[in-house]
Amino acid sequence: MACLRLLTALVLTTATAQEIPEFTPGGVTPSNSPNPQPLHPLIKVSIQGQHLGPAVGCTAGGGEWSEIKELCGVIVTIGGIPAMLFHVRDKRIDLRTPADVPTEGMVPIVVTRDGRSSQAVPVRFAPYPASIALSGPAYVDMPIWIDIELPDPFQHSLRYPLTISPADLGGHHLEARCNGVPPSPRNVIRALPGPGSIGTIGAGTLLGIPHGPKSPHRLPLHLLYRFTNPSQCEVRYVGYDYRYLTQKHVLVRSDWLPVQLLPLPPDKRQAWLDAMRAAEPVDPVEWISDYLPSLLAIPDSPILPFLERALHHGNDLVPHYALHALALFDDRLLSAWLPTTIGTSGPTVDLAYFVSWRRDLFQSQNVTIVQAVLPYLKSAAPLQVAGALQTLHFMKPQYDWTAHPEIPPLLDRAVEAEADRLINTRDATILHSLALYLGTWRSEASRQLLLRLIADGNVREQAEICLRWVTTH
Repeated sequence: MACLRLLTALVLTTATAQEIPEFTPGGVTPSNSPNPQPLHPLIKVSIQGQHLGPAVGCTAGGGEWSEIKELCGVIVTIGGIPAMLFHVRDKRIDLRTPADVPTEGMVPIVVTRDGRSSQAVPVRFAPYPASIALSGPAYVDMPIWIDIELPDPFQHSLRYPLTISPADLGGHHLEARCNGVPPSPRNVIRALPGPGSIGTIGAGTLLGIPHGPKSPHRLPLHLLYRFTNPSQCEVRYVGYDYRYLTQKHVLVRSDWLPVQLLPLPPDKRQAWLDAMRAAEPVDPVEWISDYLPSLLAIPDSPILPFLERALHHGNDLVPHYALHALALFDDRLLSAWLPTTIGTSGPTVDLAYFVSWRRDLFQSQNVTIVQAVLPYLKSAAPLQVAGALQTLHFMKPQYDWTAHPEIPPLLDRAVEAEADRLINTRDATILHSLALYLGTWRSEASRQLLLRLIADGNVREQAEICLRWVTTH
């Protein structure tokens, strides 16, 4: 009897052992390929082996985008994360890899059926492949654009510009090395507040533009590095997973592309600048997707006249982009250029923001800038008047006037002298900036002017907010 019980136990143990799921790395393949190859997040995968599920297969509702993570007692974890199952049977499981699995390296896969787990089988994950090419010959101190072809499903995550800041590529990046040595990156990302969005690969938002650019899927290598010497270089594209930008999880990567940096012939840059001046685009999208970023290959004094025209462009996208492009220029160059530009071409709302953000740079020229701005309160151009009011709105409370205490009351008198004319324009662009300035001036005169703006109705909400500032602070 004891022998019979022992035999029965051995049979049961053997049967149980035989039902433990079994598979090998070679049995794990992308569903569209019969051969093992690196896996990626969110792709269809088939696992082939033994004892993976019931003899009669089970299919999840929802098909290939099923959210079911346990089907007929079967669970598959990849890197400890449950996969989405859409079919299981004895010798095959079809699933979709989780979104948040590691993007690179050996990742363990475990199949558990009715509480019995397989051994952890390591399977290689690797970035998706991308292909890149030069848009044209690469010259020292000239724009170098890299065309990029991303794999499905990421084609629509790249469209330059990604944000309003020229060198902000979000999760997209270009690595470079010349004669085996990485070039020094340009110091082009300076923290500036303002309009924009986070450009990423795989998700996130792209800068809103009215239509696509002529050449959307390319990136400006010249805004990441400055190449000053002819050399043999290599470039590759790297796309970082949008969920882990700080950890730099690589989601897409290209092979290295050889790039021969050619010497710039004498006078070629000047000829190119002349040609660019003659080819100024009409379309604002081309201004920010090709024209301005190409000009920024060397942000020096010959480029500033182009920036000046951009800052006074009638479409908001262009001056916003140009505003952030100013961060690429040397501070000493900007310190000399900005007051002169305001004096000759007039202030703008975007330049007013720059004067505010960089008051560390322009504090020593506070009086010079005010003197350049004040005449434009009398301008017939609404954008210049709004720019003047916006500049004074920022400068009056933010700048230090200890050495020139006469300036704040001078500004109040100048605005009050033009207030009737400005209110009578009923131009919302002007009146919005006027309300903001009046909110910095605590007096009965500013209170009465704000009440007039409220009665006028064009900027009622902003005027009511500013009136509360005046009466409660």
